[in-house]
Amino acid sequence: MSVATASVDSAAPTPGEVLTHPVHGPVRIVSTCTRTVRGTEREYVDMEVIGDEMRISVPADGKDVIGLRAVLEEKEIADLLVQLVEPIEPPAKKPSWAHRIKSLTMQLQSGRISDRIGVIRSILGDSGGTPSSLAERNLLKQAIAPLAAEIAITRSITIEQADLLLQDTAERAVAAGAPGDAA
Repeated sequence: MSVATASVDSAAPTPGEVLTHPVHGPVRIVSTCTRTVRGTEREYVDMEVIGDEMRISVPADGKDVIGLRAVLEEKEIADLLVQLVEPIEPPAKKPSWAHRIKSLTMQLQSGRISDRIGVIRSILGDSGGTPSSLAERNLLKQAIAPLAAEIAITRSITIEQADLLLQDTAERAVAAGAPGDAA
């Protein structure tokens, strides 16, 4: 099955299009409909998250506001992998665990790919490759899952293979930075 992607400039997404939601990752447009909210009619776009049973609905006029974008292309994936494999420098001053988790959570909520990569690098770098706390493991999963789903779509591989690609690539950066981590 071929996957259609849309450019960020498309005015109205059409059913069947695959776009990327900044938080949930790849979504398939299911339908558009008109709803009356507080006496005002508005167009809504209903989407299903690919690889999940979740459905979300957003106002059609807010497409750019929520940051829907086209699925990553191969060049963007290659750039992302290069960023992941760069050696990880330890922070000059390590923040408290609670502050770090809060900061990483806020980074994920931004929806920016660069922030998502930063979260992956930070968690794997600070933990030496294997996060020890449940909070870190959950954040790592939340950071990797949407990117893995996009890579799976673009490269026509399974989400598990894409997930493994991201984790292996990021762990190489941890290994590359390991000799300088004697603190």
